[in-house]
Amino acid sequence: MHVERHDSFASFRETAERLYRADPVRHTIPATVLAAARSYEAGPAPVLLTLHEERTVLGAYLRTPPFPAHVGALPETDAAELVAALCEHDPDPGALLGPTEQVDRLAAEWCRVTGATRELRIRQRLYELHTPEFPTEVVGEERAFFHSDLPWLANWRAEYARDAGDVGVGTDASERELRSFLDSGRIPVLWSAGGRPVAMAFHSTPKYGMSRIGHVYTPARFRRNGYGAAVTLAAARRAVAAGAERVVLFADLANPTSNSVYRRIGFRPVHDTDEIVLHRL
Repeated sequence: MHVERHDSFASFRETAERLYRADPVRHTIPATVLAAARSYEAGPAPVLLTLHEERTVLGAYLRTPPFPAHVGALPETDAAELVAALCEHDPDPGALLGPTEQVDRLAAEWCRVTGATRELRIRQRLYELHTPEFPTEVVGEERAFFHSDLPWLANWRAEYARDAGDVGVGTDASERELRSFLDSGRIPVLWSAGGRPVAMAFHSTPKYGMSRIGHVYTPARFRRNGYGAAVTLAAARRAVAAGAERVVLFADLANPTSNSVYRRIGFRPVHDTDEIVLHRL
């Protein structure tokens, strides 16, 4: 097995796209990263690796700093061989993200090889929408997004990051940060009640027939009214209208309320996923 390092998203996509296209739900995050590759060009250089056995592409590894390395497309092979090959190109990834069993196995071997220690930062469950069950008792309606919404929506997104502990989003409430997020292929959907917005969600531009819902947020003063469930399904409806055949989302397993809500409105579990931080000594 040998590793090829790619110096551009175009080269990486040409080699790895078949793997992601084969299971876009499992690979939902790398798939959306590839769709939004231009938004990463101004940042730190990504680590884009593909693994090969002669002419066969066995797997792919993608890391866009400061985010974790995505390992879900790596082959189910000997962990020692795999980590040895990856460490030559990315010895200090900071964190690994992927399906629980796979990332646990790789993190354990990474720690053995490098002497790092590991910390589970978050465990999430990936859900896919099957039969939507819209909560009929929720008042209000979906509302269009306007340019004039940028200032307060940027604040809501920062509030979401603080409430959810989402370090990947950060608490930058600037319009510039929100515009960058929108330019990366995220579409805002709003729920309105009593003439004012009460909840938000975003869906990704469909890629390989898949769209992911994220950043579902209801300010504290509007909670316990079902707005989060309503805006989630409104975002799913928008995603399907944009061409998505499959709609997915992640839920933090430490939050039983959100997991219960998503199951109640028609989402079904796919698999659990861990983000494991690797602390170098």
